[in-house]
Formats: sequence, structure tokens, C-alpha cells
Amino acid sequence: MIISTPTPSLPTPTPTLTPGQIAEIQRKKFNDLNAKYGPCKYVPILMYHHVMDAKAAKEIGSQNLNVPPDVFREQMDYLIGKGYNVIGLEEMIRGLKNNSLPLKPIVLTFDDGYRDFFDSAYGILRERNLKATVFVISQFVGGERYLEWWQIREMVNGGLVTIGDHTLNHQVVSKLSLEEERNQIVSAKNILEQYVERTINIFAYPFGSANQTAKDILRENNFLGAVITTSSNPACAGLPYEIPRIRIGASSLSRFGI
Repeated sequence: MIISTPTPSLPTPTPTLTPGQIAEIQRKKFNDLNAKYGPCKYVPILMYHHVMDAKAAKEIGSQNLNVPPDVFREQMDYLIGKGYNVIGLEEMIRGLKNNSLPLKPIVLTFDDGYRDFFDSAYGILRERNLKATVFVISQFVGGERYLEWWQIREMVNGGLVTIGDHTLNHQVVSKLSLEEERNQIVSAKNILEQYVERTINIFAYPFGSANQTAKDILRENNFLGAVITTSSNPACAGLPYEIPRIRIGASSLSRFGI
């Protein structure tokens, strides 16, 4: 007897969206967010970590978090050439609420407070008079590969760099108890304010891991806003503690839609 094997049915292919359909989905998403949490605006907020020599980054296993200085310099010149206004994160948050943003605003952020920011990135920014926000892990200051307090104060006093809170020791706050989460956020803020002698009112969640408890703690302690990691959403005044960013790599900024 010959037993026939049934022919398997082929899955229905997923239809490919046209550029017009994609644009319509994005438009609807923006309108929905703007109606509920607005005013909203797509402001590119770039997320960096290391700016160091490629060989040195490879030696510490940070190739994926690194933008070599020559590439970073090209990226900054690209922004200037495209007519972007590089503003501080605090300025962006306030401008979004007050509808007072400049034309083509863009924000530069640097996570973790690595020493190569001072050694490499800061000089490039200073030459071009560009602002940046550095999110510092307070208990890592002075450690190997991290900024020193005197470097942080020098940059803050120079007027171009704003310091943000990145917790005490870079733990995933959403996995902590209420008291541990509050300690990571508020104690770090207090330490930074003591050494920097400035109000610290912006925050970056380690690994982008936000939760409602953290947002409540930030609100209770008068933080202006907080940034997550990558997201395609616009920044909204009604969602100050989940501001999206674009993770930047070592290539032309045009590849990131900027």
C-alpha cells in the first residue's frame, strides 16, 4: 500500500508595507501620543558611551559601545553642517513643555561617566561650542577608566556639560525593592550635588530599565526628566520620565536617520 503524504500548506506571506503605509502608521502613533501626553516632538537624543581609540576599546571589550575620536569629530561636524542646534537635555525638556524649542534641536548624551569623555570627546565639543549631558555613576567616580571629580567640576564650570544621575552603582532599578530603588536614585543625586555644587535633576536608567516605582521616586524628588534607551516614540511633555534616545555607533549619522 502506498501512503500519500499530505502536502503541507504554505504560510500566508506577511504583506510588505509601502513607505506610505509606514508613514501613516507613524503619523497615527504620533497623533495618539500627542493627544494624550503632548506636546510631543521628535527630537533626536543621541546616546554615546565611549569615545576612544578603536584598539583601546577592543582591549576592554567595548567595541560596540565605542565611537573613535575621528569618527566622533566627523559626526559633530555633520550636525553643524546640517544646521542642527545642539542643546542641553534640560533645555530640551523645558522647551518641549513651553513650546520654545529652537529649529532642528538635537541632544548629546553620554552614559556612565567614562574618563575618555574628558580625554577625547570634551575637547571636540569645546572646539565647536556644543553642549552635552554626561550621566555619572556616583560610586564609580575616580575608578579605573572613570572620570575624576575635578574633571567633572571643570567641565560643568565650563558651561557646556550638564551632569545627570545614573544611580549609585549601575544596578537595574526595576529589579530592586522600593527602598533599594530610592537609595540608588536619591543617594546618587545627593552625592553628585555635593561634589558638583549644582542641582541634579535629570536621570538615565541603567540598561534602560524603567518602572513606575522609579518614575514616582523621580517625580517626588523634583527630577525634570529621565531618558531610556532606544525607542521610536517622540518625546512628550506628559511622559517626562521615559524620554527616548538613539544609540549611536561608529558610522555616519545619516545611517541613523539624522
